[in-house]
Amino acid sequence: MRKLVSILACALALGVGLSACGSPLTPYAARVDGKEISAASLVSAMRAVADDPGYRCQVRAGSGDQIAIEGSGPGTYSSSFAADVLTQLVQYQAVHQEIARLGLTETPFAEALAASELPQAFSPSAGSGCTTPGAAVLAAFAPSYRRLVTQFEVDQLTILAHLAGVELTRAGIRAYVAHHRAESALACTSVIEVASRSTAQAIYRRLRAGASFASAARSDSLDASASSGGALGCVFPSEFTAPLGSIVAALPVGQVSQPVAFGADYLLLLVTSRPVAPLERVAAELLLAQQSKASALIAAVSGEAHVTVDPAYGTWRRSRSGWSVQAPSGPADALLPDPAAVTPAAAAVSPSG
Repeated sequence: MRKLVSILACALALGVGLSACGSPLTPYAARVDGKEISAASLVSAMRAVADDPGYRCQVRAGSGDQIAIEGSGPGTYSSSFAADVLTQLVQYQAVHQEIARLGLTETPFAEALAASELPQAFSPSAGSGCTTPGAAVLAAFAPSYRRLVTQFEVDQLTILAHLAGVELTRAGIRAYVAHHRAESALACTSVIEVASRSTAQAIYRRLRAGASFASAARSDSLDASASSGGALGCVFPSEFTAPLGSIVAALPVGQVSQPVAFGADYLLLLVTSRPVAPLERVAAELLLAQQSKASALIAAVSGEAHVTVDPAYGTWRRSRSGWSVQAPSGPADALLPDPAAVTPAAAAVSPSG
């Protein structure tokens, strides 16, 4: 399943159920329309990154290795890193308050969906160099922090469902399926991949004459699925690389496609069936389509909120990329004293490491 949560957007924790972390700074890091984000919760969010090797690997990889997590002295964090995390905390608080303003209800189905999505959300991206599975990243968090991360995901899903105009319950998703069966169906697809158009055309003629697709895949396909008769499994058409998704979506069940150019090779595609997806997959696919709208909403509510930031962490300013906490002037790794924020030696990674 594809990701619904960005990396740094997961590094959030509101001041709920968290004890003070020994910070000598003021009790709050920021206020959003009068609601406080405690300094303790910001420190906890930063520690969640610093103390989890698998998670910090993903954060560093996602930033092109440009994020300096620790400050220039023992027991400190980089002020630019603190500003990045606090920006996400402010955005989360603004969205949480928007949910209350809209009178939206967070349902048990949303909670179950969040629990199933989070391991994938925390899984490393292909090519990142990070190898810790998402489930292991989550397991390394303290239980209280995992609960807060889950709550953030529930908030996001609730906003996405609101934008999609659906009720995020089993009954609500069943009602959606009843009126949108095509969008709720998986495509169980098989493929034959060959190196030339002429070979693909020759196989296509054999198939039209009655040859078995699975047998042809086993004997001629270059794809790794050849041993299973070309079967790729059942997924939503949108999960295929363009332009294959639109081809699969339009292909009648049981009909072989014309040869399709794909890189240097050619494909023959066959949809064997179109079963309705489980409700959880339907919901995830539906909500994923709302991501761009959700990003716009988060930017809008963050910009409209009245935000004040403790000057020790910076100021709330608008830039070309939107509203964010701008770190205090001076070196990017200016010290943020916090005796409780010492990264364990086993998890320490230097900014250039």
